[in-house]
Amino acid sequence: MTARPPSDPLVRLRDVADRTQLVETTSAADSNAVYEGLRQRWGSAAPVDLEPGVPAWLVLGHAAAVGVLRDDRTFIKDPSIWRGHDEGLLGPQSALHLVLSRQPKPTLFDADGAKHARLRPPVDDALDRIDEARAAAITRRLCGKLIDRFEDRGRADLVAEYAAVVPFLVMSELDGLEPGQAQRLQEITRAIFEAGADARALTDELKEIVSGHITHSRAHGTRDIAGMLAVHGSFHDDTERAQTLTAITAAATESLLALVAQTLALILRDPRFSGRVSGGRLHIDDVLDEVLWRSTTNPNLMPRFAVHDVTIGDKLVERGEAVVVAVHAANHDPLVHAADPWETVGNRAYLSFGAGAHRCPAPRLGRVIARIAVTELLHRLQVTLDGDPDQVEWATSPWMRFPARLPVTFASPREVPRPAAWPPGTTAVSP
Repeated sequence: MTARPPSDPLVRLRDVADRTQLVETTSAADSNAVYEGLRQRWGSAAPVDLEPGVPAWLVLGHAAAVGVLRDDRTFIKDPSIWRGHDEGLLGPQSALHLVLSRQPKPTLFDADGAKHARLRPPVDDALDRIDEARAAAITRRLCGKLIDRFEDRGRADLVAEYAAVVPFLVMSELDGLEPGQAQRLQEITRAIFEAGADARALTDELKEIVSGHITHSRAHGTRDIAGMLAVHGSFHDDTERAQTLTAITAAATESLLALVAQTLALILRDPRFSGRVSGGRLHIDDVLDEVLWRSTTNPNLMPRFAVHDVTIGDKLVERGEAVVVAVHAANHDPLVHAADPWETVGNRAYLSFGAGAHRCPAPRLGRVIARIAVTELLHRLQVTLDGDPDQVEWATSPWMRFPARLPVTFASPREVPRPAAWPPGTTAVSP
């Protein structure tokens, strides 16, 4: 990438009328075909719409993606410079108000430069101090309780009743939240995202609950995530602490929902994996890697914004334009991706946990939770996917990729051999 455009003609976002809708990359039955079609037509960066009439650049090439993620001086997270504000691109009912808000948000995930450098250490410190053996035990216990709820019924939706619930319950307990608080926060979070711009009252209630929990955790000296954030000296005030705790929980919950749901879907839909897992020839960790390589759970990262004109290949990214890194496309870049899918087993060089200053702060912990969630379900139940495995409906989020539903039936757990969850000689909390 170069800071000054060359004299050769460049493609400008504003000049492209037939832009692909970003949600097509995540909700299509064959999302890879959509990305590859964009790559064949546009090269390393393609013009897309975040929603109809809201344009952005989608970065497809691996080298270009790494460049954007690591150059946090050119591509920043602060949406206040987005040119769409001045152009009035967002209607009152737009789902992008939370993503492209002009109002400052005091969280690590929306910060740049010195502010990000100040807010990142508390998150790293809090997550690094989590006892992974305890986190594993919490996950196993909560998974068992959830399975107990639907085991006798003989059927379940593994997204709504399991993959969407396990991560939130685990993170809430690691946060030190009481069950009632956790349930209310989950309800509020869902309602805020559904309400879009009309969520002020819900947002105020969320702030009140989380701020109160921060105060309580500090007073009682708790050793959970909230307690560690409550006394960390890098924050200016409890508003930053509460926003950070909320952001950590929401990000982890959404990412783990997608990872658990996708891993279960891969095992249930693809006989290459179901037979190897049930027979103990393939470890759950290998299936997680396959998902993170080939069907990335967070295929499109939240937008960054160019602080000055810059080129990506033959595309001119103008100041204030939104730039979305397509992790899925970068992982599939023919210049870096192996042709043989089995060559990626044990290879964790994917970009699914990000890169640069905003890389995922706890990929190891995330793998522990996802691994146990998948293993416990397959250990307890002999699961069969209902319907045609090729007709799975995918969620309509432009940022995440996971099945909207996984309806299954299951047999007695006593007939099911325990699947291999990790390689021999390692522990339940190995990375």
